[in-house]
Amino acid sequence: MGKKILALTIVIVCACFFLETPAFSGADNTGTTTVLPPNIKIDRFSGETRYETAKIISGYYNNGKVDHVILATGKDFPDALSASVLAHEKGAPILLVDSSVDRSTDAFNYVIEHLDSSGTVYLVGGTAVIGIDFESKLHDLGFKDIVRIAGADRYDTSYQIAGLLNGGIDSTVVISSGEQYPDALSVSSFAANKGWPILLSAHDALPREIKNFLLERTPSQVYLTGGSGAISDHVQAEISILLPHAAVKRLTGQSRFDTNIILAESFAPHPSTVYLATGYDFADALAGSVPAAENGDPVIFLDPSLPTLPKSAAAYFARLNASHLSPNLVVFGGDKVAKEETVQLCKELISGTATENKIYSIPDLTATVTQNKSYSLPKNVQARLYNSTAVELPVRWDPSIVDTGKLGSSSYYGSVEGYPENVKLTLTIKEPLPIAQYSTRFDPSLINRTENIRLAAKALDEIIIAPGKIFSFNNTVGQRTSQAGYKEALIIEGNSYIPGLGGGICQVSSTLYNAVNLAQLDILERHHHSLPVSYVPPGQDATVSFPDLDFKFRNSKPFPLLIRSLVKENTLTLRIYEN
Repeated sequence: MGKKILALTIVIVCACFFLETPAFSGADNTGTTTVLPPNIKIDRFSGETRYETAKIISGYYNNGKVDHVILATGKDFPDALSASVLAHEKGAPILLVDSSVDRSTDAFNYVIEHLDSSGTVYLVGGTAVIGIDFESKLHDLGFKDIVRIAGADRYDTSYQIAGLLNGGIDSTVVISSGEQYPDALSVSSFAANKGWPILLSAHDALPREIKNFLLERTPSQVYLTGGSGAISDHVQAEISILLPHAAVKRLTGQSRFDTNIILAESFAPHPSTVYLATGYDFADALAGSVPAAENGDPVIFLDPSLPTLPKSAAAYFARLNASHLSPNLVVFGGDKVAKEETVQLCKELISGTATENKIYSIPDLTATVTQNKSYSLPKNVQARLYNSTAVELPVRWDPSIVDTGKLGSSSYYGSVEGYPENVKLTLTIKEPLPIAQYSTRFDPSLINRTENIRLAAKALDEIIIAPGKIFSFNNTVGQRTSQAGYKEALIIEGNSYIPGLGGGICQVSSTLYNAVNLAQLDILERHHHSLPVSYVPPGQDATVSFPDLDFKFRNSKPFPLLIRSLVKENTLTLRIYEN
């Protein structure tokens, strides 16, 4: 029998040499192995409010019967910061309550549906935070075991919570800021998983209760979360004096997001699940710290103000990929605080389909330039990387030359190396601001007069006057004849209004005169009407009559001038531009 097994083994081994697979082939093998990205599952737990979200997270943590629940205020964070450790020890979800019973239906609905009738309700905070009416309501619902955990302040409350833990002599404790919530929440799932009390401290001085706790328990390891801006170096020195044989270690980064990642990599280097929550509010992360504590997995902070991920978070997810880890993702909160696009970025970085220094997006560009002014397309554009870093990168445009002669908007498209999409620039060519303009109004129901105004205004439009040159209204508009399209309308002759060919043209010359006057040009010839006119103030008219009465001015500017005319509805406008 033994010989048969030996012979069979030899055959199999020999066969392996002849039936090599590509994965173990020699250097001359041209076969390839396709590595598929890992299948990373994403779950999201969110409600319309933080209270509903906490209830949904609690259902995710335990949708069956529970023996304990913790109620904490959703209005402020300090009292509940230390509650994650107690919650994990008791197997209790953390539910958030509002300022009144009536506004806390989500929490009570969970209690009614899931808490055993003989179970315990822990109220974290004094009656000013969670009122007596909550105790009354719980009694009315048949729950008799109600434990309120409340100290004289937030520091004392953290001391009271630590005293309820069954850890006995604690070898490790965590001290976090009682004035800033992010660091305590970053460490909460790890501390809870390991049974380390989270004690709160003021910035400048260690509270008396916390000193007493340290002296009573004499831990051998103390972790401080956050920098000296959260807990001062003076407090760290106090702890070292109180516990001369303990290792006191500060875990901190440049920001809450950096500290969050440092804590995650320190205490959960190989997570099975990564939990995601906003780093700018405490509610979702607090409720979510309980399920995260089950396996000591991290709660990673997202920044909803960023289009992608905080730099440290992007590097963290990339390192998970480099370590061949593919944890599932669980999101706490809705799209406003944890954008779906950002969650997908986390998945792409973990799976290796993106890298932290890869271009994530290049926003569309817009520019506005005055007509006929020179404009060059930008040589560089700002790109946003997956880690939210903004970098300037060269861009190649096609076409690369811009024509600014035509008014309106046009699009130009460029390419950036390493970015698969086109970069779009929308360029708007706008009419330049005139150096002067003047408008008058007319009665459009006077059809003949209106037509005369249109004809004369059209003759003036786009006239260019070189520096030092003299402009003549009569020479520019020409003789007013029926062949030229002019019609009879009232004109002023002496002290009377009589029908005359080209009536209304004087409104055009008067409007132009006022624009020229505002431009401070040299006026060489101007005549007044013999009767007042209604379209300009007294003394600001300029009558014309071919060929005897003219309106003339000189371009006294050192640059060419352009006249533009516009007739719209009941308004005539004359503008003078630098050409």
